[in-house]
Amino acid sequence: MLVAALILFAALWVPTPAIAADEPTASFGEDVTTVTRGDVVEIRVSHSQPGTLHIGGDDYGYHLTVELGGSGTTTITIDTYNSTGKPKTYVSGGGNKTLHTAELRRPIEPAAYLMNVTIDGVERAIGQLEVEPRGNTSATTTVAPASLNDSDSKLTAKNVREAVTERQKVAKGDLAVIQLNESGLESALKPGDVTGGANASGIEISLNQLEVRPNHEQQTFLATPENGTTIVPDFENDVVYVVWDTSDLPLEGDEETYEARVTLQGNHSGFVEEDTITARSRVRLVEPTVSVNVDNETVYPWESLRVNVTGKTTLAPGSTVELRARAPGQPFLKLVPITVESDGTLTQNLTFAPDDRGLSFPMWIRDYRDETERTMRLLESDASLRFVDQETDGTFVTISEVNLSVGGFVTVETADEEPLGTSAYLPAGSHKNVIVDFDRRQLTDSELLAIAYADRDRNQNFSRAFDAPFRTGGFNVTNTTNGTNATNETAGTIIADDAMVRLEPGAKTPTPTTTTTESTATTTPTATPYPVVERTPLEPSSGTNAGIPFSPGLAVIALLLTGLIARRL
Repeated sequence: MLVAALILFAALWVPTPAIAADEPTASFGEDVTTVTRGDVVEIRVSHSQPGTLHIGGDDYGYHLTVELGGSGTTTITIDTYNSTGKPKTYVSGGGNKTLHTAELRRPIEPAAYLMNVTIDGVERAIGQLEVEPRGNTSATTTVAPASLNDSDSKLTAKNVREAVTERQKVAKGDLAVIQLNESGLESALKPGDVTGGANASGIEISLNQLEVRPNHEQQTFLATPENGTTIVPDFENDVVYVVWDTSDLPLEGDEETYEARVTLQGNHSGFVEEDTITARSRVRLVEPTVSVNVDNETVYPWESLRVNVTGKTTLAPGSTVELRARAPGQPFLKLVPITVESDGTLTQNLTFAPDDRGLSFPMWIRDYRDETERTMRLLESDASLRFVDQETDGTFVTISEVNLSVGGFVTVETADEEPLGTSAYLPAGSHKNVIVDFDRRQLTDSELLAIAYADRDRNQNFSRAFDAPFRTGGFNVTNTTNGTNATNETAGTIIADDAMVRLEPGAKTPTPTTTTTESTATTTPTATPYPVVERTPLEPSSGTNAGIPFSPGLAVIALLLTGLIARRL
């Protein structure tokens, strides 16, 4: 039975053919390789033994073979623009190159060409070369900051691509970057020469003046280094950047319009017609200008020291301008870089230090001082007053001297904080013999309190709801950021003075003579020449703040009032 089973198995067994270990193999890097007519294409072939690459055939009117030696991966490069000569002039890589059909009179035509690899006459791989029709070359005007050329390293396509902004307006001195979306010119274009001659393969790139003035000739500038031009190819993305430094281009008036042109001249083997402008784009050359606006050129003592600066410029987006602030005669200098936004605007927030209060200084954009200079005033909180003992008829008092760093008022009130009257508006500066008329007659000898107020709402009308007393440590300053309030300056005690006022029915209000000048903050506040309001002074008794004799009862009252004032302050 065992013998019978073996005989049956032998009869039914069919041997499976084995693949020899040395059986040749081949493959293409891509099943379909695509190229635009006129560009350069790379074809990668992997093969285990020497073989032959075939492209096309008799049916295509083009049959090229390239020998593949040894084993591994062979890269074949074909320049489709120059494909009208012998294969060795436009094909590189591999071994012997043979064209089995007639030489082409025009660059290889768009079509889908069969490709295969044979080893020892046996087809081992198959693929396809897709030659696409050449499209139209187009041009777009973009702009880049002049600083792009400042680098010592060579310009790269990546540098240019990241720096440009699409727009036709270019400030003189910036870079006009003409972006050419080329098609089929990769091997024809030589970045070192685009002047249209034989060495340039007939490719000419130029900038042409459009508006010709009477008795003038049209000016044309070729894209040469002498004319400030750098050609930066990006053939991987079918783009060529023409980077043009506009510093030396003529500019008549506020604007000059140029047209960038790409012209193909001479014989291009029927690839394109001769003397054809294949792309054009306009460049509007304008004067570089900068304007700025400061939302609060005068910062009052109760306001935050945060200042918002905005502006507009014709400079290229990405350009950096320098905001400068300098206080004459002081060790104070701010240098702040501002980057131009994509829409040509400038925005910068400045924060000054509390110690900067009292300074007045110019602020401007470097190189554009005449157009941009603004005067910043960081007003400080500084006030003092002198209220001496005196006699009145009960309808007024005289404040001997008032010094205010910003405009304000002086109020007078009783020891129990009952308001009696308020002075007229007092501009910033020094005032002597300020009259405060009472809203009602004061009927008794009293110790009164004079308080210096700032006109916080700046309407020159006193309001207890908005105006605030001067304090020794300044005002409470509140910044509002993201909806939250944060106090960054702490105020001290109220600036005030008290005096004993004695009733004298015959006392009269002096007739004032006024010379008032609004003052501004300076870099040396202590030396500010304050304006003076002159009034006819009352003659006090001998001594300071003690010239009026008063009874023992009044002395007790004065002591009580002094304690109350001290408690309030």
